Amino acid sequence: MAASKSRPSSQSPSQNWIFPSFEVQEKARAAGVSTDVVWVWQDASKKVQVPAKSPYAKTLEKIRAAEGFSARLGATQVVRFGGQDPAESVVFVGLRVASDLTEDKIRQAGAALWSRLGSEKFASAAIHLEEFAKQPQHLLKVRALLEGVVLSCYGFSKYKKIADPVHATRKLIFVASDRAMATHLGDEFKRALAVGEAVNITRDWSNEPSNFGTPEYFASESQKYARKYGLKCRVLSESDARREKMGLFLAVGQGSEREGKIVVLEYTPKKNASKARTIAFVGKGITFDSGGISIKPSLRMEEMKHDMTGAATLFGATLLAARLGVPNRIVTILAFTENMPDGMAIQPGNVVRARNGKTVEIINTDAEGRLILADVLDYAHEFKPDVIVDAATLTGAVQVALGKHCCGIMGNDDGLVQSLITAGQSNHERMWQLPMWDEYFEDLKSDSADMKNSANDGSGGTIRGAIFMNQFIRKGMKWAHLDIAAVANGMGHVPYFPKKGASGIYVRSLAQFASEF
Repeated sequence: MAASKSRPSSQSPSQNWIFPSFEVQEKARAAGVSTDVVWVWQDASKKVQVPAKSPYAKTLEKIRAAEGFSARLGATQVVRFGGQDPAESVVFVGLRVASDLTEDKIRQAGAALWSRLGSEKFASAAIHLEEFAKQPQHLLKVRALLEGVVLSCYGFSKYKKIADPVHATRKLIFVASDRAMATHLGDEFKRALAVGEAVNITRDWSNEPSNFGTPEYFASESQKYARKYGLKCRVLSESDARREKMGLFLAVGQGSEREGKIVVLEYTPKKNASKARTIAFVGKGITFDSGGISIKPSLRMEEMKHDMTGAATLFGATLLAARLGVPNRIVTILAFTENMPDGMAIQPGNVVRARNGKTVEIINTDAEGRLILADVLDYAHEFKPDVIVDAATLTGAVQVALGKHCCGIMGNDDGLVQSLITAGQSNHERMWQLPMWDEYFEDLKSDSADMKNSANDGSGGTIRGAIFMNQFIRKGMKWAHLDIAAVANGMGHVPYFPKKGASGIYVRSLAQFASEF
């Protein structure tokens, strides 16, 4: 590897999000808050439904008569009373027809509310939960509402001289006259803040510019958070990787001046650790992907800083699982390196030996993610996990196949795949299973090595990437692969995701899987 040149050092981190404080009151009116939040339904004919007992019934009736508010999902209407009773102002939030309400629709409504509170510069607001108390599984719906708020609290302003305006709302008071609901809200507040922090750390990592977000930076950040949350953390250098015979991992990074790092995190539950099952999470962490010698087109190449989002996602999921105290052991292996095209870079036609002894002919140096994952997937077996789950921004082909509404999931065990899909459905983080037929490997056979890292055409690219990695899963090991390339960033069409940059999707689902497996 070439000698290291001088480069910018990482700036000290700044907070890219501020969460509001959450409080609960059982009274009908919240003390010290001048803004009320009232949820509004549509009736069966999709007209605004006016609740008869609401102190705002007359106001809402006038709005309905003027057709100024539709109560469609996420629609908001602000009315200011100028100091009159019952409050100085009210925010009506639409929930559409009650029979159509889902947890994710509530999550979206929570995001719409948070946005409107900020644009109106309300310092605090009282959120009335009577309508939610009438719903089945009402605590899950309140949980979704809280998630809609905390997932909306994000903006990456770390490197701006003048940061973007910070959300004006500082306090949300939840009014719950139902005592059972009020009793449980404290735990829900803590959970929501843990979710928000884990997702936002994932977003921060993915959004980090690659001149600051280097393998060394992410290794250091991993150690910092491991100390904070009681995780074990070991960082493998390239010398360690060489001793482990990780030829594929080293080959990808040999064109970069920055040294690659492999982070190994371990979470062990405090109770019944001897009976816990072990989950291995493996994440792709290409901190910048130029394509190597098979260089990418310049258009939107700046987005290749996001090519480490698989590692960022599994890091966030591990932090969240630790915060929630899941009952299973987690070993998380994150492989960080750059893919650059200098004179030492790996070349198309080269043959490289993997950790498991198999040889790979490099056809396309831009099919590098599967190479680094191959070695660390093999390495993950040393921890004797019950299952291995990897996440990676692996292929552009997955967006061609599935668009920006789900990730592709593949694996060698349908039960494991279905467990992940179910966890995703619970969080509206959807996954779609693609086949893993042996015939897809035919196009990866090589004349000069055990296999090629890519085929000679683009057909079935997402599946071929998974089939390649399957060659490094040992017999009897259950394994699943999430190709998150299409949804890792640019998910602004979902209200609680940032309009630009990293989404943080699948952190919640993977943490839930770790809890329920």
